[in-house]
Amino acid sequence: MPGSADLVSALTPMLNPVRDVRITKRQVGYTTMPGPEPLDLYQQRVAELGAAIKEQRLAKGWTQAKLGRAVALDHTAIAHFEKGRHVPRRDVVRRIDNALEARGRLFKLRDGLDDNPDSERVRRYLVKHSRAVKVKQICSHWMPPMLETEEHTRLSLEAGMCRRGGTLEDKVVYRRELRAITQRANAPALRVIIREAVLHETIGNERVMREQLLHLIDRSHDPNIEVRVLPFGTGSQNQDVGFVTMWEEPNGRMGAWRPRGDVSGLFVAGRADIAILSRLYDHLHRIALDQDATRSFIAKAVEELYPCRSSVIPL
Repeated sequence: MPGSADLVSALTPMLNPVRDVRITKRQVGYTTMPGPEPLDLYQQRVAELGAAIKEQRLAKGWTQAKLGRAVALDHTAIAHFEKGRHVPRRDVVRRIDNALEARGRLFKLRDGLDDNPDSERVRRYLVKHSRAVKVKQICSHWMPPMLETEEHTRLSLEAGMCRRGGTLEDKVVYRRELRAITQRANAPALRVIIREAVLHETIGNERVMREQLLHLIDRSHDPNIEVRVLPFGTGSQNQDVGFVTMWEEPNGRMGAWRPRGDVSGLFVAGRADIAILSRLYDHLHRIALDQDATRSFIAKAVEELYPCRSSVIPL
């Protein structure tokens, strides 16, 4: 079994280029929200799509009116798309892509524009987890999405809308479907490693966080759920890979996914890459707190970080 240094060396070229985008925070009343970024990444992507539509249209020698007629839209709609004022639906961009013979270039830009559930990539993520018999996750920066409360889910999604775009209510419903996978009759085994930093990442207010952490303790008692915390100072910070989810299908086939700088994320299918991620997970699993110690650790964090004097925490 490779040592810690070997794992870091193997992971560096594969994971560093796609480090998670979540650095700054700001306090708004009782709420910790993502801080302002140098650029509005979502609007930047909208502008790139608009510029690409215009480029393809001009390369074909078409006016906005001619393109509009070809896709059953008014020319003013085309103008709004090209200037980044309006975001066309995915089906509309597919029609534009076909009309301009862009060979999927425009649709690819639109599909990567946001992480709304109508994206083929996002639906694929749900299908992969729904079919899995086992799911293993490393959560370095945010709560495991399959173990969130409804309120924590909504608030965390709201905080990311300015960067990711899409429709909030659609995303909330999608996350509900994702969580339901862990509670069905034939639910997959879910094994989650959470860095202690996640417990300190405030979404909403103290009540929201308290309920979320108590929910983690409660769900850890489900026979198919295992939650382990990796306290500060345990393991190398060089092994911080952000968020990684791996799944095993009924036929034994393995897959993985992790975020990257944009909203599209990265599906990992290569055996060598999945083996590296699996070794890292196994290493962190060995040095993380066991299930009982994790429950006690989370309960202590609740009392220290998000206290409620009138209640007793069940373990």
